[in-house]
Amino acid sequence: MKINKNYLLLSIILPLFFIACQYRVENLGVFGTSRLEHVLGQDGVTSIPFSDEITLWTFGDTITGSWKKEVSPDAPFAERAAMTGMIHNTLAFTEKVTENNITSLKFTYYREKGKLVSFLKHKPGENPTLDRLWAFDGIRIDNRVYVYYVHVYIENPAKALSFRVKSVGLARWDIPAGWKPGDPVSFVRLKDIFTGAPPAFGAAVFRKDGYIYTIGQYSTRDFRAPVKIARVPVEHIEDSGSYEFLTGNGSWTRIMLKGDSFLNDVAGECSLSYNEYLRSYIIVYCQVFSGKVILVNFEDFAGLNRAEKKVIYEAPSVRVEDKVQAPWYYSGKEVISFGKTMYAIYIHPTEYQPYLLRIRLGTIR
Repeated sequence: MKINKNYLLLSIILPLFFIACQYRVENLGVFGTSRLEHVLGQDGVTSIPFSDEITLWTFGDTITGSWKKEVSPDAPFAERAAMTGMIHNTLAFTEKVTENNITSLKFTYYREKGKLVSFLKHKPGENPTLDRLWAFDGIRIDNRVYVYYVHVYIENPAKALSFRVKSVGLARWDIPAGWKPGDPVSFVRLKDIFTGAPPAFGAAVFRKDGYIYTIGQYSTRDFRAPVKIARVPVEHIEDSGSYEFLTGNGSWTRIMLKGDSFLNDVAGECSLSYNEYLRSYIIVYCQVFSGKVILVNFEDFAGLNRAEKKVIYEAPSVRVEDKVQAPWYYSGKEVISFGKTMYAIYIHPTEYQPYLLRIRLGTIR
């Protein structure tokens, strides 16, 4: 039988075309450049819907000081900036995030007596230098805002990644009537939700069908970096005993150790969300040792074990300045989605800046 060469060519090209068109990714550069009027660098960047007009943002380690040169990968950080301190968590507000303003947001940072400060405070007996409270994601429920945080202990400040997770906590802010940005903010640290070196739950939080879902990464002795997924009824968010953990077959258990581990190659924080456009769950993360941005989507939790890891972005290789720094990107995660357009970030390890990606999801299912 004679085969038409044009049809043969199309049969090869078309599948490749559709695979390539499943998503389109643009790097929009450093996210939130107005932040740099207040800080030198940050990680742990997370957005929390606050009201119809306002978005709340939490950050992990925040570097303070002054600039010598503009932010650029072409010069070492020490040449660009004069660092004066590192705050272990910070809080800011912007106008409500939209597709039109996400690249031009104006950040208003929480301050006390005019000074940038942590909104999660140390307790007596905690060492401000070694006990770090890294703010994660959260949720507003009526007139309360909850923020998850990870209590980490720095074991060797001179060594990269030399820390251990002590616990995962939850902080609550009861919003006063008439509150507006610039007014005092008072988060109270509640009793720890998880103790005993747990996964860093709280990295992402969303509400669906009466539950709050969250995800947390951890490291194993055999150098894997998996995640666990947890959920809790909305009304029991403060009750550690009400949390359930995902198993490989899609069921849930109250025993964390019986919850299964997934992915095994997650560098730092990641995101877990439900995308209405795709009608599926989405995990976005940076891959350990490569820094590639990975997207995983699945229609239900029973499908996570079988879900494909899709490399959606690969940034240029990193030039490290000293042995303390790790030479790969980390904490890739979704910031917000609008229909078939997702915005995600990853952290540059030597610039200490989040970079913003615009991802057109297309037919990624």
